[in-house]
Parts: sequence; structure tokens; C-alpha cells
Amino acid sequence: MWQIEEGNRKPYPRPEKSSLNVLLTGATGVVGRALLPYLDTHDVTCLVHVTALNAPGVKTVCGDIRQPCLGLSRRECEELSATIDVVVHAAADTSFDGKSDLVETNVAGTERIVELARQAEARLVYISSAFSAVGAGGQSAAPAYARSKAQAEEVVRASGLSAVVVRPSVIVGDSRTGHIAKHQGFHHLLGAMMRGQLPLVPLDPTRLLDFVPQDVVAKCIAELLENEFERTEVWLTAGSRALQVGHIADEIQAAAAALGRPVPATRFVDEDLYERLIVPVFLKAVPAPTRRMIKTFAEQLSPYVADRGPFPSDVEELPDQVKTLRASMYRWADVSGFHPRNAAGAAR
Repeated sequence: MWQIEEGNRKPYPRPEKSSLNVLLTGATGVVGRALLPYLDTHDVTCLVHVTALNAPGVKTVCGDIRQPCLGLSRRECEELSATIDVVVHAAADTSFDGKSDLVETNVAGTERIVELARQAEARLVYISSAFSAVGAGGQSAAPAYARSKAQAEEVVRASGLSAVVVRPSVIVGDSRTGHIAKHQGFHHLLGAMMRGQLPLVPLDPTRLLDFVPQDVVAKCIAELLENEFERTEVWLTAGSRALQVGHIADEIQAAAAALGRPVPATRFVDEDLYERLIVPVFLKAVPAPTRRMIKTFAEQLSPYVADRGPFPSDVEELPDQVKTLRASMYRWADVSGFHPRNAAGAAR
């Protein structure tokens, strides 16, 4: 991609120091926003693309991981490579709509980040997904996002760099406040159930839906930077502490009732029965928006609900899962306007 002139290379090995020069991609996303406060002892440069970043004490560089040299000038590339100690690659396209070029962003973009880390002789922390194994097979019916993350992991493993692949499961809001930079798939599912838009789910209610709060993810990633990597992968999941889907549905129903907007309980149906009878016979009678919601869940979200037991987990201290879920539910209700008291301030 680009070559660094010999005079700009850093001495190797570097002397140990408490403060690192960190390049963070995806700083305006869920992981990046949560991580920044935990990097306050380091010198941080954020590669930003579209969304502006207002973070005191943090340097920003405008670029694009989809472009050669990350969309930077040769001089900017050389300056970055001459100073970086660690790259935290959190930028990703998380779309499930099938319209995005996931390979270009998540796979080719990772190749470009690997090249930068190699030129900089820097360590690499790659933020993948606990669900990457869902899409590991080339012919898998899993969502394209999972496949792209599996392919990107292969890029990192083949790089020869000092690198660690971090695999968080579904990332939800802060365990205490529910705050999150952007509501994603989990919150859309939560919202649909709280609004009564998902009357049935083609899923075994005893399956586990693994989620982890963003503050736990951020803290664990920050701690990784402090030491040389002893492992090549880290699982940031609830593991055996994950909640069953049926339990989550009960909590959602209880929250809706507590907010003065009760909804009927979600009905879980056998997946085979759903395909053989409900889809061809009964689904046509369901209102179109509800039909689309059920179809979306069945096609895009159900592969992410464990049917082979819990994930591995390297998270030693995990806040209570029910309290974390409740924090995210009430935060979503507040921000979205679902809570009648806050309907006028939904855009807040």
C-alpha cells in the first residue's frame, strides 16, 4: 500500500511506558464512544470518516478505511506510522439490510488497517464479534455481517502481527444508565416487543440471548492495552450468565406495563411449525408491518440466539443481567418517546 521511509521508523523494541500512542477507528460508534473515556491516560488519535467527534484532548484525522492509505495523504500516513504503538480497530459496517458493501468495509478495510499496523510495527486490537463463527462457513445462511467479521478475523490471524481478536456479543447500553451512542438491532427488537409489534417469535424460549453492557466491553479493551498480548482472542460475553429469550420477553412485557403501555405476551412457536403452517397459512392474515417484523426476526436475528449452549467468556465481573436489561429498556423508552411522559422529547 505505502512505504515508510527508513528515517521515519521508530526504534524497535520500544521502551516500556505507561502512556501509549493509540490509533482508534470507529470512535463515533458504540464501542468507540464507550472506549474513549477509558483511554484518558493515553495519547489518542481517532480516524473519523463522516460523523464529527467532539472529545477534548483527542486528536482526530479524517480518513476512510475503504480507501488506499485510509484516505490519507502520504505524509499523514508516515506521521501516523511513526508514532502509533497500538491500533484499536473498531470501525465496521453493522448493517443487516443487505444494501451495504460489508466486504469492502469490514474485510478490505481491515486489510488496510493491518497494513498500517505492520508499517508502524504496532500491536493490533481487532474488535470482531462473538457471532463471527455463525458466518464462518462460506455457504452459511447466517447474516452477511457475521460472515464479513469471520473473514476479517482471518485477515488478522494471517497478518503475523502482535494482535488480539476481541469478540463481544450483543452490545447494549451502559449497565447503570442504559446510555448508548446508537440504538442497534437489539434495541429494535426490544422496541418492537414493547410496542406489541412482535406477537409471535419462531424460537425456543429457552435459547440464550447473550448481551454485554458497553462499559464492560470498554473496560476490558482498555485493560488489554496495558500489557503485551498473551492471547490471540478474548471473548467479551455473558457466557453461562446469559438470559433466556423467554425471560427477556417477560422483562420487556413487565416494563411496558410499568410504563403504562401494556402489551399481550409474546408467543413463542416451534420453528418447524412456523415454517410448515404459520408462514403459508396464517401469516398472510397478519398486518403487513407485523408480518415484516416477524420475517426480519426470523431471517436476521434468530441465527444470533444460541442453540448450542453458552459462549466462552473471559469476563470475570459482569453486572446483573436483568438490571442491565432494564437500564437499556428504560433508556430506550425515554429516548424514543415510548414513555408517554417523554414523547415530546423523543429526539433528545
